Amino acid sequence: MTHRFFAHACLVSLSALLSACGGGGGDDEAAGGGSSAEKVASCGLNGGPLRIMPLGDSITEGEAGHNSYRRVLWQRLNGAGCSVNLVGSKSGVSRGSRDSGSVQPPNADFDLDHEGYWDYSVNELTPRVGGLVAQAEPDVVLVHLGTNDVLGGQSANGIAQELGALIDGIRAGKPDTHILLAKIIPAAPDPAGTAALNRLIDGLASGRSTSTSPIAVVNQASGYSTGDNYDGVHPGPGGESKLGNRWADAVLAWRTR
Repeated sequence: MTHRFFAHACLVSLSALLSACGGGGGDDEAAGGGSSAEKVASCGLNGGPLRIMPLGDSITEGEAGHNSYRRVLWQRLNGAGCSVNLVGSKSGVSRGSRDSGSVQPPNADFDLDHEGYWDYSVNELTPRVGGLVAQAEPDVVLVHLGTNDVLGGQSANGIAQELGALIDGIRAGKPDTHILLAKIIPAAPDPAGTAALNRLIDGLASGRSTSTSPIAVVNQASGYSTGDNYDGVHPGPGGESKLGNRWADAVLAWRTR
């Protein structure tokens, strides 16, 4: 075997290994030939890796010095034997302000791709989401949004209506996307406001869920206090663990084979 051929063979083997582990941190991997329903039911073992898009604000993106819940999510799903690729147009964590660019988290040993936007509200992301979903082709979208809207003084009913439009945008990008919709974690400036929004989430999900694009509610607020946040709003390590594990539980609940 020549040195050139041997090097090529090693690269091919490494690519296959990263694919089996869920993409190795990139979102440029092909979506695979399976339907979202097939990949969700097998947790990525049939039809290609399960493509999961974490979508949200700073709670999804995370801040410099923090890993975000995405690390725990990644570890749990891979530990459960799933083949997963976290997807999105962004990577890493925020420098800590709106549109401030990304840096590596303290532990960059997980798939870093996501669609988290520091300081963004639902209505700011809704016009973008169809194109982002069409580009990344997720099988599952994790939606944790509404905190900035609540803290900005918007009514719970208004935020819920905007979340409905966001769901429509996700489906415009990929009609068979499965959606996990969070009851959002409490934020210290207005925990009553986040609670008011959360009371509308079950009805929003049941009214818009379909057989092709089911919506499951993930109660991220249950058992979560503002003390789990390092600044009243953003999850510390314990909060990250709670969020990541709850998302993973919800993904695994859809696994049937």
